[in-house]
Amino acid sequence: MNERTAFRPVDRETAGTLSAEEAIQYHYDNETRFFSLFLDETLCYSAARFHVPNKAEPALDNLYDAQWAKIRFHLDALQLKPGARILDVGCGWGAVLAAAVTEYEGRGALGLTLSKDQRDHIEARNLKGVEVRLADVYEAELDGPFDGIVSVGAFEHFARPAMDKAQKIEAYTRFFEICHKNLMPNAYLSLQTIVWDTPTFEEAKTWIPETVFPQSDIPFIDEVVTASHPLFRLEYLENRREDYILTLDQWIKNFRAKKDEIVATWDQEKYDFFEHYLRNSKLAFARRKNALSRFVLRRR
Repeated sequence: MNERTAFRPVDRETAGTLSAEEAIQYHYDNETRFFSLFLDETLCYSAARFHVPNKAEPALDNLYDAQWAKIRFHLDALQLKPGARILDVGCGWGAVLAAAVTEYEGRGALGLTLSKDQRDHIEARNLKGVEVRLADVYEAELDGPFDGIVSVGAFEHFARPAMDKAQKIEAYTRFFEICHKNLMPNAYLSLQTIVWDTPTFEEAKTWIPETVFPQSDIPFIDEVVTASHPLFRLEYLENRREDYILTLDQWIKNFRAKKDEIVATWDQEKYDFFEHYLRNSKLAFARRKNALSRFVLRRR
């Protein structure tokens, strides 16, 4: 048996009592090494961009290249000039932050995360101009205005399962108000999020994976548009569930290939839990319960 604490999934009753910070740390603070076993070298834990608009077949077949295509899509959407400073809400392990100050010649990039492991990983890279804060976007003290804002895979955590539609839109509106306040005039926000696809609002409430992502509920596209419209112009929207299917295919393949190491280092229960979660996530996209949306929004 390994020296690490045995993994124990949270039950639904406990999941409903967690704070936003505790909920994020429950999933994302499972050690960077663990995630590195099935993610690619970018450590992007969100859908890559295999497709390009108006083409049915994937343009890329390599996860690493497709993750870089995703990173460049979001940074290109900001129309940054050299010396720009960006904010990344839900910065993960820092791939967008690093690209912003290197490939895009930015003077600074601030990342927000609630994961201590992610913060420590970014700080250990000692990237010039990159700062990361352990903070919730709703409570963070931001020293804007920024030249652009990126948020990939964080929007899914802004609403709670108990919220009705009006309450969800109110929570999303608060996020867009914060972004608007901290953006330069006419600057861009590039947003990527999982969305509900075919379910009704009532059906979606029965499918929320509370034991995987406690205290989280994903949006419908109309909720994002309604909440953002008073403050932002929607300039581009793409809906590509296929990108997440292909991403999850690669993650599942990588994860299963590391089964022996995962069981030896952690335990069988942790392997079974995450393998089940990855497999069911792919099914949710394949069966059109979920889709993946990318929004490019311009500050009014």
